[in-house]
Amino acid sequence: MRELSNNLLKESALTACLCAPGVVAESLELLMQGAAAQAELAACVRCDPVLALRLRLQPVDFGAQQDLLRALLLAAPVASGAAQVTHAARWRQSVGVAHLARTLAVRAGVADAEAAWTAGLSHNLADYLDTGPTPPAHAADWLAELDPDGWLADAVRCHAEPLVRGRAAHPLVRIVQLAYQLVTRAGAVDSVDVRAALAALQLGAGEAAQLLGDSQVQARQLAQRFGLIDAAPTQGGGFERLARLYAVQAAQSALHSHFRQARGAGQGFVLLRDAMRALFGIERACLFAPAGDGTLQVTQLIPAASGLSALAIPPDDAHSALPRALARNAPQQFECGEADAALVDEQVARLLGVSRFICQPLVLSDGRTGVLVAGDAVPGLGTLPLWRFVLAECAEILVSPPSAVPSPAHAAAAPGDDIPRDRARRAIHEVANPLTIMRNYVKLLSDKLGADSAVQRDLGIIGDEIERVARIVRGITAVEENAPPAEALELVSVNSVVSELVRMALGTLLMPNKVNVQIDLNPDVPPLPLQKDLLKQVLFNLAKNAVEAMHAGGHLKFTTRLVDAEGQRQVEIEVADTGPGLPATVAAHLFEPVVSGKGGDHAGLGLAISRSLVERMRGHLSCASTPQGTHFLIRLPTMQNRQASLTTTRYGSM
Repeated sequence: MRELSNNLLKESALTACLCAPGVVAESLELLMQGAAAQAELAACVRCDPVLALRLRLQPVDFGAQQDLLRALLLAAPVASGAAQVTHAARWRQSVGVAHLARTLAVRAGVADAEAAWTAGLSHNLADYLDTGPTPPAHAADWLAELDPDGWLADAVRCHAEPLVRGRAAHPLVRIVQLAYQLVTRAGAVDSVDVRAALAALQLGAGEAAQLLGDSQVQARQLAQRFGLIDAAPTQGGGFERLARLYAVQAAQSALHSHFRQARGAGQGFVLLRDAMRALFGIERACLFAPAGDGTLQVTQLIPAASGLSALAIPPDDAHSALPRALARNAPQQFECGEADAALVDEQVARLLGVSRFICQPLVLSDGRTGVLVAGDAVPGLGTLPLWRFVLAECAEILVSPPSAVPSPAHAAAAPGDDIPRDRARRAIHEVANPLTIMRNYVKLLSDKLGADSAVQRDLGIIGDEIERVARIVRGITAVEENAPPAEALELVSVNSVVSELVRMALGTLLMPNKVNVQIDLNPDVPPLPLQKDLLKQVLFNLAKNAVEAMHAGGHLKFTTRLVDAEGQRQVEIEVADTGPGLPATVAAHLFEPVVSGKGGDHAGLGLAISRSLVERMRGHLSCASTPQGTHFLIRLPTMQNRQASLTTTRYGSM
């Protein structure tokens, strides 16, 4: 086993290397497509030096851990701002050398051509570190685990050595040296040393020039695909930072799903180890907890070296980072060689096989607070939001695992029974947090993007929808005993509500399901005194049902008109689709709250709720269905037909 060097280039440092934003974006898109795009996803990740190596170094089966892979991609640092130009040049060199090395390996009959791609792609890997200049030779350490004989590491370490030095070296080393010279040296194919190296591989100068040209074309095509041709800084630093904040939120969502897989504390620690390694490059860790005599002793919740069991650290040892972490309830760093460090910390580091570690307090399932010792963590890890979130998710699993046995009252409840109020309140509390975050980020994004009217209108719609969700969930636990206050009405432009709904649903509901939409709005339709949220909710329910009915795409039309019905002037809103129509058995009970046959998250309540909401607006909802499609009609009374006290007056805008 090679000696661990006391430097930052552990696997944890690899997580700080910059990735190509285009590769990360396309990888996420392919990941969303599921199993059908696995081969394309692998080919995409293979094109980024940092991502390709990070995934290969993981023991995690990312095919089974899709949420963790999504979190890794979302949390990966990407080149932005002025760094894009330098990063693009480095990336093009990486891919150029990789492509040519693989081509030369195939032409020379080397058995493992993919090893040539990996070595060529990784030859300048250390240049991607976003921490200042680092000797490129150190990057070879990252490849040592992939090849027990060390040829990959040798090829990366020696890629820039003179060709004459590698004349008798392993073929992989000679191929990567040659590819590097051909890609980076102008006119290299005509030089004596390159021709001699080509001859040793039984290649001629003319053929090598052709192979180089083909590889350059392929590299340019990949650069165009991922937006890395003469990349220039785009947008301001503030906007990029905001985008990364959104990505962190998405990564947290993926991590939440990752930890929800736990079935007990033991599996929670397995998932924690997977997350630490995938996201932060932490390979070695252990867990200390207070024993009966109060000393900190290693536990077996995280497997660790047997020698650690001989240690018992007094809780009042102020020199040791472990007791300090408990006393201050905050992460503490330790690095070998510190003058006043406790000897026991040096011994923990030696037994773990690391040169530094971070001590992190962690609440355990039995109520004790232990100390997680994470080896070779990058400096400042304890301050990273994603690190804190990982620990919070793990602690939640340990304290209240998802597999906890439900109480008898809950266990006896049938699927259709009312949800207990305490569960509803907890759910609403949890929903409120991401809603607040979303609302704040929409405001930040609005400030960053300036006065573009179209963008601001879209952001306004998003903000309104977030607030509407907040109002809905706040109303779930309203106290029934108190009579609700009179509803505040407003003058609402029905045409504006329809237009706003279509704009909101176009990219999220209609286009993804291949549904064409048409709106035919009568400009003479007057404003109506009603609650805008109720009408929007009804229209969205009807649109969603229509899209689901048209399984292979179709046509959806919204129409507004003025009609005379039942001796009254009314506004009519029609939502018509080109689906196959409703079976007679379904149409007979269309507005009754029944169990849906759609599966998934369908509760069978949408149309029943929609009719109830229309009736609250003193209107009427009806349906007509044929094999050529289904038409829903909403009829609402105009102002001259109803007496309403308007507490707010607002006209919607188109």
